[in-house]
Amino acid sequence: MSDLHENLSTALAAVEPRPAPVEATMLAGRKIRNRRRAGLLAGAVAVVVAAVVGVPAFTRPVSLQPTTNDTRVTVNPPGPHSPAGLIASGLVGATPWSLSVTAATSKNCAFTGTDLGYFSCNGVLGQVSAADPISFEGMSGEGGADQAFVSFGQVWQGVVAARVELSDGATLTLHPVEVDGMRFVAFATRVGLPIDSVTVYSRSGELAVAIPFNPPDGFPSFEAWLRPGQAQPPRFSGAFGSGVAARAYVGPWGICLEVDNTGDCSPVIDTPGTAWMGASGSVVFGSAAESVSYLTITRRDGSTLRAAAIAVGPHKFWAVPLSQAEQSGARWTAYDAAGKAVGSGSIPLG
Repeated sequence: MSDLHENLSTALAAVEPRPAPVEATMLAGRKIRNRRRAGLLAGAVAVVVAAVVGVPAFTRPVSLQPTTNDTRVTVNPPGPHSPAGLIASGLVGATPWSLSVTAATSKNCAFTGTDLGYFSCNGVLGQVSAADPISFEGMSGEGGADQAFVSFGQVWQGVVAARVELSDGATLTLHPVEVDGMRFVAFATRVGLPIDSVTVYSRSGELAVAIPFNPPDGFPSFEAWLRPGQAQPPRFSGAFGSGVAARAYVGPWGICLEVDNTGDCSPVIDTPGTAWMGASGSVVFGSAAESVSYLTITRRDGSTLRAAAIAVGPHKFWAVPLSQAEQSGARWTAYDAAGKAVGSGSIPLG
């Protein structure tokens, strides 16, 4: 891997990439704990891959820039004597961080590191491709004066490097590290410092750009990738739900749904028409087609709840309070503005 990076740096040192098509202003949101929340329906986004710029000249270790509040963020690849499984390490201010993976190709796959929790892969890592080149997850730091979030993920084989743009102007360069035949990247950011974009590069040039959803105190959510120069989707936010607190954030990251003031954000890419999308122990929520005005939720005992289908940008969503016990055997029916039933389905046990 080091020979590849050195050859790229030598051959392409004079090539400068154009700025990634990103905007600095990000929507406010809430905490995101897991991008693959159970029960979530996620659609696919087709991204056209285009190589239109050169790969920047990458150096090792990465040069670092100061961030706000005099907090420096650094990221370094493993060295010749690094422990097995190390993906990256560095500092957030004075606090060291590192991330390693064990048993990457088995059901015992797990990520952990310095002052980090334990992230189990549950036997499945995110699928990567040219359209979804890095499958990001995240963990939070547990100690130190400069608390950090660590973003990490599996990397598609065609990616040779990635550039992370932070909202304060700092830039981090990531090099994929191979562990057990799989490739990974990782970087840390200070809590409260948004990420403007992550741009990935192939041998030919810029491959794709992700503009994450940045909650003020949680993990960035990387769900959608744009081709170079592709116009960003417009941004919307709004409340939805009947008898519960719920909010949707729609933008270049896809769709982020926060339900029941949990601090969790359930990220999706496309809504699946009228459907149940997820549940907590006390709330069920879903999406609705444009023609749907409201839904009724019928409990197993025959009693019903009404859920308004509320538009946020081009999408409609609904949510109602429903305990875990009541979710068993419950069903939904969708109606248009004239009161005609236009769809129905079941609500799985949350």
